[in-house]
Amino acid sequence: MSEKVMVLMGGDSTEREVSLSSGRRVADGLRRAGYHVIEMDVVFSQSLAKQRGLEVSSERAVGLADLVKRLVMHQPEVVFIVLHGAPGEDGRVQAVLDLMNIPYTGSGVLASALALDKVMTKRVLEASGVPVAPEVVCYCDEPTESITRKVGEMLGYPVIVKPNTQGSTIGVHRVYQESGMDEALRDAFRYDECVLIEPLLSGVELTVPVVGNRRAVALPMIEVVPAGGFYDYEAKYTPGATEEIIPARVPDEIHQQCAHYALLSHRALGCRGMSRIDFIWASGGVVALEVNTIPGMTPTSLLPRSAEAYGWSFERLVDNIVRLARGEEVV
Repeated sequence: MSEKVMVLMGGDSTEREVSLSSGRRVADGLRRAGYHVIEMDVVFSQSLAKQRGLEVSSERAVGLADLVKRLVMHQPEVVFIVLHGAPGEDGRVQAVLDLMNIPYTGSGVLASALALDKVMTKRVLEASGVPVAPEVVCYCDEPTESITRKVGEMLGYPVIVKPNTQGSTIGVHRVYQESGMDEALRDAFRYDECVLIEPLLSGVELTVPVVGNRRAVALPMIEVVPAGGFYDYEAKYTPGATEEIIPARVPDEIHQQCAHYALLSHRALGCRGMSRIDFIWASGGVVALEVNTIPGMTPTSLLPRSAEAYGWSFERLVDNIVRLARGEEVV
């Protein structure tokens, strides 16, 4: 009898549609790899489900209690988490599965919570010797004038403004002069009460997927070249909008540095199964930007592209991730 895997997708975050696309592809890949797959769209907020007309069905759980009921009913041997953003990527779903003693893919509670928080990620990485950019951290109750003054004194312009716990570049803005800060902050604070502001570094955008637990390996590095010059939501998920070059067109030394820093980041945060670490190679050297513990699995996503270059089919990639969830070291 084939192993039963439940794929959790959807969620409540602004990345819901990306999660659904990733989850369906993962489910198809697992079926081709020989697993018995249960697809489960999860909507944690009942008010959100009502607002969007999303009703309970055999393939949709609405509310945490309903999800727990489905887990008890189906008794999956492994849960494959493809939820982007909170509460699926921040450790809360992982905690529920830990309490139910159900193995799941990806990082545990602590690593998930740390990695979704960009500020805390930077603190851990910097303490571990991974180079990060300087920043200004601000909160929604601070006057815009005070934030703008701090940015001018500590960073100068241009800068990039990021909601602290958002993904897929949602709510992210490039600000080239002080007059643009008010609008950028107003939008960023729609998504998070904490906002991170960093220098807008000009350089080569790179990403290194990592797969494994204690004996993790860095997969081939990808150079990301968006046609519009900015790797935003449209560039990430529109086929043909971004050129993804494998191997990246950088010196061997940069390949080695990024692979080293990616593995160091994965281990410093305590990641399991998979992660993807984004870098920029600028005039001052390599800088780590963020760590993603549940990378996208859509047809345009970077982890599957890198795994293919490593010699793994999509079916083998998702099979390996399930094996890692069971504690096997497959790489």
